[in-house]
Amino acid sequence: MRNLLWIIAVLAGGPALAADDTVIQYDCIPNYANWGGVTALYKQKSGVTVPPDPKGSSVAMAAIEKEKEAPRADCAYYSGAIGVAAAQKGLHDGYKPAGWEKIPAGLKDPNGLWWTVHTGTIALIVNTKALGATPVPKTWDDLLKPEYKGKVTYDDPTWGGTGFTFVYGINALKGGTDKNWKPGLDYLKKLDANITRYPRESIYNDVLRGEVAIWINADGNGYKMKWVDKGPVEVVIPKDGTVSMPLVMGMVKGAPHAAATRKYFDWLLSTEAQAEFAKSFFRPIVAGTLPGDLKEKFLPDSAYAGVKNLPLAEMAAASDGLKKSWLAEIGKK
Repeated sequence: MRNLLWIIAVLAGGPALAADDTVIQYDCIPNYANWGGVTALYKQKSGVTVPPDPKGSSVAMAAIEKEKEAPRADCAYYSGAIGVAAAQKGLHDGYKPAGWEKIPAGLKDPNGLWWTVHTGTIALIVNTKALGATPVPKTWDDLLKPEYKGKVTYDDPTWGGTGFTFVYGINALKGGTDKNWKPGLDYLKKLDANITRYPRESIYNDVLRGEVAIWINADGNGYKMKWVDKGPVEVVIPKDGTVSMPLVMGMVKGAPHAAATRKYFDWLLSTEAQAEFAKSFFRPIVAGTLPGDLKEKFLPDSAYAGVKNLPLAEMAAASDGLKKSWLAEIGKK
């Protein structure tokens, strides 16, 4: 059978993997949340390949929706609100992986349509060498000062879930609501004067090299740059508050490799996998799996006292409208 699949693949013009040899995950960026390390470890343990995929959360959801009559992906990784939105659009099949009971109730769908694998916090990732003599910003309002012109970047929120979480979150922090996005958009219009670009791909390496001085992104990426890559990087949790970001998994409805995907999901909540994710400094969702030596490298708990947890269902409902508004009012450059 394996040889037959190989022959069919060759005749079709490309390689193929048997159903139990592969899982296709959209939004599987190797240097984000240590997906490169996680998938390499899973390959070593199981023989199953989970190839890298460069899509951000929003693009992953759009691709799954476009392909829903003939699904190509088995699963996707999203920021929380985008994953919930995908489930609301009917793009997921339910599955409750082993370890389901260890996920807090507010961080999973009752029917298994999505579930949190780990969490992050929206932060300022500052390359201090690139920043030079300019002081390290401590608040969101600091970023509006003229001295940060050309030094700030955040991801296009129509591409990735981290960017969307920031855009939605800053609206909440500035007093906006699901029906009133003006406070957040007003802030972002002011911030636009200091923005270099709105990337639609991971700029992790750009920040590490100092090509970007300040990246508004998940705290875990900054900690990894500092402690693993030994970069001149400081993680700042803004003193005027910030928002949490659950990262979730969802199984695509009609997944081509459904059985293999269920096994993969089971493993992602294991102590082994959770500890591997933790190497990227994203906080494991399973209690007790964050190694002590890594916890010591986070900012103290007091720095996170002002972190706000956002309502994922409301965020999901707002996603399409807020993205359109952002594009119309800000994302023209």
